[in-house]
Parts: sequence; structure tokens; C-alpha cells
Amino acid sequence: MTEPAEAGADDPAPVLAARALAAPATVDAAARTVEVIWSTGARARNFVPPLGPILEELDMAPAAVRMDGLRGGRAPVLDSHRRGGSHDVLGRVIAARIEAGRGYATLKFSRAADVEPVWQRIADGTLQSVSVGYRVHRYEQLTDPATGQTVHRAVDWEPYEISVVPIPVDPAAAIRGEDAQGSPLPAVEPALSQEPPMPETTPAAPAATEAPPAPATTEAERTMPQTPPTPPADPAAEAIRAERDRIAGLGPVLAASRGLVAPGIGDALHQRAISEGWAPEALRGALWDAVVQNAKPPAVPAAPANTAPAQGDPAVLREAMAEALAVRAMPGYQAQDGGRHSEFLGWRPSEMVAELMRARGERNVPRESAKLAERAFHTTSDFPLLLSAAANKMLLAAYQPAQPTYRTIFLRRDFRDFKPHRFLRIGDFPGLALLSENGEIQAGTMSESQELVTLATFARRIRVTRQMLVNDDLGAFTDFAAMIGRRVADFENATAYGLLGLASGAGPTLVSGATTVFATGAARANMASAGTALDLTNLAIGRAAIMKQKTLDGLPISVGSSMRLLVGPNQELPARQLTVSVQAAQIGNANVFAGFVQPLVEPLIPSNRWYLFSDPLAAPVYVYGYLNGAEGPQVTTGPVSGVDGVEVSVIFDFGVGAIDWRGAWFNAGT
Repeated sequence: MTEPAEAGADDPAPVLAARALAAPATVDAAARTVEVIWSTGARARNFVPPLGPILEELDMAPAAVRMDGLRGGRAPVLDSHRRGGSHDVLGRVIAARIEAGRGYATLKFSRAADVEPVWQRIADGTLQSVSVGYRVHRYEQLTDPATGQTVHRAVDWEPYEISVVPIPVDPAAAIRGEDAQGSPLPAVEPALSQEPPMPETTPAAPAATEAPPAPATTEAERTMPQTPPTPPADPAAEAIRAERDRIAGLGPVLAASRGLVAPGIGDALHQRAISEGWAPEALRGALWDAVVQNAKPPAVPAAPANTAPAQGDPAVLREAMAEALAVRAMPGYQAQDGGRHSEFLGWRPSEMVAELMRARGERNVPRESAKLAERAFHTTSDFPLLLSAAANKMLLAAYQPAQPTYRTIFLRRDFRDFKPHRFLRIGDFPGLALLSENGEIQAGTMSESQELVTLATFARRIRVTRQMLVNDDLGAFTDFAAMIGRRVADFENATAYGLLGLASGAGPTLVSGATTVFATGAARANMASAGTALDLTNLAIGRAAIMKQKTLDGLPISVGSSMRLLVGPNQELPARQLTVSVQAAQIGNANVFAGFVQPLVEPLIPSNRWYLFSDPLAAPVYVYGYLNGAEGPQVTTGPVSGVDGVEVSVIFDFGVGAIDWRGAWFNAGT
């Protein structure tokens, strides 16, 4: 992909070639669909906890993008990323693909009356920009040789919604169309947004502007079919509804900024946005400026009485103290409270307990450490909540950046509950049948996988005792909290590769076929009959074996475009030599697999074993997942029965299993 240069913060918007607005050629008025370009991976500023402000770039390789969220007709089309209610949903994404480094999608709009004004603006070419909402599961850092800046490249990310927006990061039409002469309109990267906490768009504060002149009418506009006009709405009722929608849209923007900007500043900006008629995008931009500058923006009016927490609010103090504990325990931890934690960096735990008691209105706060310790473990104390908040911050700061290698070759599928789950395999959906004129669509049967994957719960706990608090010694607790995040990620990796390594590398036994995932012979044909060296010839044999696999309907699975070569430390050198891209003097010496096979080195792969895995989205072999709503380890606190103390527990719901064999190849090596 050609990487666009980063635009400066103060650069004016680029001037596009002047042209009259024309209805996009991809608009289908009868079906109410339009085709859009939702991403080209262009660089943009973003804020990602715990990394802070970053320069982000999206990898548009098919293997890097989890497309399930945009496929299947479930992804919504939203109005400017608003999710306050059902009226914010304009339609749905009915098709999505990645082609030549760009993401394309077909959007279908509702016929509801409140969607009609938006659809008319799209149909006549007035609205031409879209923005994609997405989550990033893994970044890779690289340095731009031209500017020396660090770029966080998202190499595993997941789009889940597409929004129609008035002002994207790159102001250009993302709705595909043609001009009056039939030439394609330029396709520029639309605005990108990520959750949490807020999209990276940074619009300037609203200012009074003159209305733009009406665009010139082109021949295409004069000759295009006219859509029947809609009955005019009651102007007063429409104005009231629009104002309610505007104010409702400000709430989620403010909520997304909690913990990133000082509460007083956030609430003051929210009140100003309500009174001055700001759009949600303008409030988002002002909050973004407050995050980046880490200071109170100029000309912000004082917050109304009782709208911002007081300086002595126990919740505010507890949050700042938790940040201070995390900063002290984890070198490199980036606090996100605007610097409020700095005054607590040198405080002892007993001093924090006393301050929290004063904030609760306690008049007789003990001075002795022993008495403070006794009060700290009461059910009404803030101390257990302080420990839980600090542990969560340290745990997530270590867990989120960790990227176990198994996630590259396993497919993520989360669990609704703890019951055994079945997942569709490649080819489980019936093939299409010819439909003759006036014929009836034939009913097909969908096979159900016999493989079951079950979610399991893992946990560990540590006690914070009265003696530790009296001695002002929370070292064991902070060490536990700081290390557990990385240990959980290591545990995931070890669990996944432990399953892969069963039966000397052949994997677990599947119910279907009553044999291991990898086996020789006609039943599987995805394992070398004898271990061989990792060289060009044997790599070609493995790729060919995967590409010859068939779906349940007997169709080729078509997974040859991108594969992962999984090896251990013993095989790292030949793996990298076989996949590196070099300039060959003769065509016979060219590395034919460069760009088609990517090496993946994992220390948990023993001896000389090596595997080939296709893209897990195309042909999943192993799956993993978490409990919905609890994606990652969770921290809880509770009293210790019979003694003064607090138990800090880490609970982790995680499942992993094998569901198929077609998308991989195993060689025991030699």
C-alpha cells in the first residue's frame, strides 16, 4: 500500500479538483443501496489507552482485517457514529470486501421517514463522506524514514460499523460515483473512528460561516431520473426533533472522554456545547484538544454549580490514588488523569486511607497505622475499591499490549455462556443451486459441526493483610497486579499451543473422523507421512496440500493467497530465508513464496516441527474466545473471612479448541 504523508495539525484542508456535485453512479434508488470506500488505511491521529496520542495506520492486507463484523448483513450504518437510540441506525452493510488495499462496502438504507432526508442527500451527491468504526487487537510499531515519527500500524483490527458523516478527517467523497464526464471521482480515505474512547477526528470549534454557494447544475444532473419529492414535514416539529437529537448526541461523546480529561473541563465543555448549539463532532474536537494539550482550553466558562465533582470527591481522589500506585509499580506506565495523581506519588498507603476517610466526612481520623488498618477493611471503606482500581489499571496496561502469537493463526469467536458451543466450519453452508425462470428457490441443509468448544474459568488471588497496611508495605500486591497482565497473556499462549502440540504435534482428536487434527491418508491429507527438512520443495508440498482441500460440498477452499509458516527457534533461520523478499539475478533463483507465506516464530513449538496455516477467516482450524462482556482478565475484591484483610482476585474466562482440519499442514521436521 502506498502510505500517504501525514498532514500537519495546522495544514489547511486539501483543495480537490473543482467539479459540480452529481449523483453517485453507484446509487440504486430502487434498492436504496450505494457502494462506498470505507478505508484505504491512511495515517491519522488517534488516542488509544494506554498508548496515548499516536499516529495510526491501518494495514489493509486481508489477513490483517477481521471482516466478520461487516459481513452477514448485521453491521449497522449509523448517523455520525451516534448510538443513542434506534433512530441513529440508517441501514445496514449488506456486503463488504477488501480489494487492492482498499475496503469496499455496499450500504442499504432504511425506508423509514426519518432516514429519507439523509438518503436524499446521498442520492443527490450532497453527502459524500463515510467513516468506519473499528477495534484494534494488535499494533506493530515502525519508524517513518522521511519524518522519523513512530507509526503504530494496526496489523490485526476489526471494523464493525460504517457511518455517514459530514466532515471526515480527509475531506473527500467516499461514496463511489462518477462525474458528469463519466470519470471516476477520487477515492480518498474516509474518517476512521475507534472505540473506546472516541474517534480521532479533530474538528475546530464551531464558528459562524457563510452558506456555500449552490453548486452549478451539470448535464448529468439535468438528465438523471428525479426522485419523487417527499411531503414537507412540520418545520417546528422537525426543529424540535433535530435539537433533541443534537443534545442526545452530546452525551455519548462526553461519556467516552471520562478518565481522559478533567471532569470539570469535560462538564463545562458539555454545558457550553448545549447552550451554544455545538454539533457532537465539535464537542469531540474540543475534548480532544483538552486531552492532547493536557491543560484547560482557553475561554471555557466556569461549570455550573453541582455539575462537576468537588476536589475532595472520594471517587476522584480514589482514581488519582490508583493512578499513583500504578505509576509507582510499573515503570513506563502512562497515567491518564491529567496529572492529578502526581500529588499522591510519595504517599504511603495509610496516608491514602486517612485522606479517603476525610473525604467521606470522617471527623475523627485515627493517626495510628494499626487503627487506620482496622478501619480500612470495613465494608464502608474506600480502600478495597482503591486496590481494585489500581490492580485493574496495572493489569490492563500489561495485558493489552501483549500479543500472543497464537492469535495470528487461531480464529476468535467469543462465547455467550459456559455451555458447549458449536462453530460453523468452512463449507457448512450449502452451495448455491441454479434458479430457472419462474423457478422455486431450493431449500438446502446446513451441516452442524460435531466439534464442541467450552469456555473455562481460571483465577488467582492474593491477600492484602492488616500487617501489610500497618507496615505500609503493598509491594506484594503491586508486584502481583503489575505482573498478572503479562502472565495471563502468556497463559493464553501456553494453553493454545498446548492444545496444538498434543499427540506429538498432531493436535487433539476430533469427533468427526475420530482422529487427530493432523493425519496422513485420505481422511485428512494434511500431514507429512515422515518428517522432512524445511526447504523450498517441502514448503511447496505443504501449500499444495492445503490448496487441494475441499469444502463439505466438494469445492476448493481457495486459501492460497496468504499463509503463515509457524516454527520454533530451531527452524527460524530456514523459515526466514524461505520467506524473505530479495532481488534475484536469475528467475530460477527468485523466492517464489515471498509475500505469500509469512514466518511466525514461537518458542513453544518444540524440536524441528513446522506448520502451515491459512488465513483463519478463510479456513479456521482452531478457535479461541472470551465471555461476552468480559474480554480479558477481571479484578474483584472481597473481605477475608475471619481476619482483617482484602482478597484481590483475578478471574479470566477463556476457551480454545479445534473445529476443523482443512486449513493447515503439519510436518514433524528432521
